[in-house]
Amino acid sequence: MFLQLIRKFISRRSDTSMRLWKILLVASGLNLLFGVGFYFAERNHQEGLTFIDSLWWAMVTMTTVGYGDYFPQTFAGRFLIAYPCFIVGIGLLGYLLASVTETVLQRVSLKRKGAMKLSHKNHIIICNYPSLDKVTQILDELQANSSYADKKVALISNELDELPSALAKRGVLFVKGLPTSDETLYQANVTECDGVFVLPAVSGDPASDAQTYAIGSIIELIEQETGTPIKTVVELVSSRNLRMMERAQTDGIILADGINERMIVQEFFYPGIRKTFEQLITSREGSQFYIHETSLQSQRFVEVQIATLQHPVNMQLVGIIKNDRHILNPPKDTLIDAGDRLIILADKAEDFLSVERDIQLKQSA
Repeated sequence: MFLQLIRKFISRRSDTSMRLWKILLVASGLNLLFGVGFYFAERNHQEGLTFIDSLWWAMVTMTTVGYGDYFPQTFAGRFLIAYPCFIVGIGLLGYLLASVTETVLQRVSLKRKGAMKLSHKNHIIICNYPSLDKVTQILDELQANSSYADKKVALISNELDELPSALAKRGVLFVKGLPTSDETLYQANVTECDGVFVLPAVSGDPASDAQTYAIGSIIELIEQETGTPIKTVVELVSSRNLRMMERAQTDGIILADGINERMIVQEFFYPGIRKTFEQLITSREGSQFYIHETSLQSQRFVEVQIATLQHPVNMQLVGIIKNDRHILNPPKDTLIDAGDRLIILADKAEDFLSVERDIQLKQSA
């Protein structure tokens, strides 16, 4: 009866975490109660027994450890204090272990089902789940980059009931919900993430572009409302929707439409060139293209190109972005103006900084 009352008090209108606090509160109260009872029942029969000793006895008895350094010697101590202490302790300990197990299993289940709010920071968010292969390839590319290898990745999807085991094993986080909902995006802690990938809901389906546009626009609104920059890159299925997507003002747009067709023609012209393109667009091997916001101004492109070739670090200056125009292999007399960005082929993006320093030192000499 007493145990039932305790369980009723603990379970009443409480979530799992609150139940644990109630269990600890009840356990502390019972420990004090049995400790006081043991002290008054045994203090005249056990020389040197202190109140602290009695609390110690109550604790080890309730947890069924029973060291035997203290034990009741009176009728009251044995049957009115110790016996109830055994029964209550065993019941309370079992209930505590069951509650802890339930809490752990519940948290694991909520994580797998994407029902928990993420508290992670500087993580990467992937919106939509077109296929396991597509998400896995993005994970592989991120982990091949030293700057992103250790960052957590969160997947937002309303189609999945729970996170696939292949992604769970790689430490991917999951938020179930519509990526077009700002509530879902906040649940994924979008304002403290390091970037967002927006994938088509259905690979190859141009109708997915409408949702992609909506997600990009909502993230842009969140960015404006919070004053927090959120780096967002989206994938479009159809080139016809490019102008629409540009209105969302995302940081980057990738067009799947036409890439394979162009690649197959280039492969026809120059068999084997596919491997060259594959190396350029992967972080897993070789050098990559980088876009560098340069501090060099009023320099001829060819002069900077020669300085790059003469530098000990292995890199190439291959193009320039001028007034939003991407120009590969520009004319040699092209001047680098304020706001221009350079296109570099290198192992690391920061390698070009040393070239800039050398050029600026020569100018100041």
